[in-house]
Amino acid sequence: MAGSLFECIGALSIGPFVSSSIAGKELHTEVFDDGPALFSLVMLASLLGAGSTTLLATLYGYPISATHGVISGIIAVALCTGKSGVLDFDGIALVVAGWVASPVVGLLAGMLVSACVHFMVIAAPNPQDAARARQPVLLIATSAISFLFILLKGPPALSDWIDSRYWLALLLALAGGLVVTAAMHAASRAQERVVVKPESTQNTGAQFDEPPSGILLTAGPKSDQANPDTGAVRTADVVPTVGRVPMQFDELQRPFVPLLVVAGLTVSLAHGANDVGNAVGPLSVIIDVKKYGFVDSSPEVPFLAVMGGAAGFVTGILLIGSRTISTVASKIAVLKPHRSFATQIGAAVAVLGSSVAGLPVSTSHCLVGSLIGVSFAEQLCGIEDAKPDLTMLKKIVIGWVVTIPAAAAAAAAVY
Repeated sequence: MAGSLFECIGALSIGPFVSSSIAGKELHTEVFDDGPALFSLVMLASLLGAGSTTLLATLYGYPISATHGVISGIIAVALCTGKSGVLDFDGIALVVAGWVASPVVGLLAGMLVSACVHFMVIAAPNPQDAARARQPVLLIATSAISFLFILLKGPPALSDWIDSRYWLALLLALAGGLVVTAAMHAASRAQERVVVKPESTQNTGAQFDEPPSGILLTAGPKSDQANPDTGAVRTADVVPTVGRVPMQFDELQRPFVPLLVVAGLTVSLAHGANDVGNAVGPLSVIIDVKKYGFVDSSPEVPFLAVMGGAAGFVTGILLIGSRTISTVASKIAVLKPHRSFATQIGAAVAVLGSSVAGLPVSTSHCLVGSLIGVSFAEQLCGIEDAKPDLTMLKKIVIGWVVTIPAAAAAAAAVY
C-alpha cells in the first residue's frame, strides 16, 4: 500500500512534467500536420499494443518495460501509415541506447552501492555495531536521493530555479536527508521510551496485553531486564510478533529494515514519476488533437489524464503487481535486507543519473540490473549465497527482447 501511495505521489507531482514529449522523440510530428486524426490513431494503437503485451507479461510475472512497448508500437504504426520521412532516427538511436543502457547502468550502480555497504558494514570488524553506527549516514543518503528527484525532475518552478546548479540541488537534498533522519531518530527514541505494563504488578511473566496496533509484544528470554520495582519492560527489550509468529531479524540486518522501507518508497516515487508518461504522453496527444485540431510534439498534459494514469498504476500494483514483485524479490537471487536496500538505491541512482544525462531508461530494467549488480558484487567479496539464478535471468532477458516486436506487432494489428 505504501509503495502504491508513493507511485501515485510521483505520478501526480513529477509525472506531468516528464510526460509530454514521448511522441516527439521518435517521430517527425510535422509529417502529420495534414492529418492530426491519423496521428491520434497512431498513439491509440501504440497504447493498446503496449498495454496488451505488458499485461500478458505481468500475468506471467516477467518485469518487462512498458516504455519499450509504447515506443516500439509508435514506430511500427507510424511506418504502417506510409508517411515519408516520419521516423526521427536520431531520436530512435537515443531511445535504443536507453534500452541497452537501462540494465547496464542499473548493474553498475547496484555494484557500486553494494560495495559501499559491504566495506562500511559487512566487512567491518564488528558488522552488527557497524550496521547500527552507519545507519544514519545511509538514511541521509537514501532520503537525499528522493529530494534530488523532486528538485531535478519536479515542477518547473523548482527545476528552472535549480537550472544547472547541481551543487545547490545536492546541498538542499542533503539538508532534507538530515531533517528526515533526525525526525526518524526522534520517533525511534520516543518509541523506545514507551513502557508496556503488565496486568498486575505481581506478575512479571513473559506475556503482556496486546497493544491497540494488534502487534503482540512478548518478553525476551531473560526476565531480569524488567524493572524490579514495577515489572515494566521497555519495547526495546521485547521480541515483536505479528499475530503469534515472531519476526526474527539478526542484529546485522535489523538496522537495514527502515533503510529498506525508505529506499523502496524512493524507487516507487521515481517509477511513478518516470513511467506514467508511457500512457499519459500518447493520451495527451489524443486529447490535444481533439481539443485544438492540430499536432503538437509537446502537447499540454491535462491533470485529469495524469490522475487517470496514477489510478491505473495503483490499480495494477494492487491487483496483479504481486506477480512481478515475487519474481524480483525471490526468484532471481536470495535477498536479505541489506541486499534489498543496495538493490533499491542502485536502481534509484541509475534512474536519476540517466534522467539528468537525458538518457531514457526503464525503471524496471534498472531495478533488475541493480539486483544482478548487487549479486555480482557480493560474489566478488566472497559471499557464497549471493549467486543469481541464471535460468530465471535468461527468461527475463528473453522477455525484454520479445516485448519489443510483440508490442509493435500488436499495435500494427490494432491499426
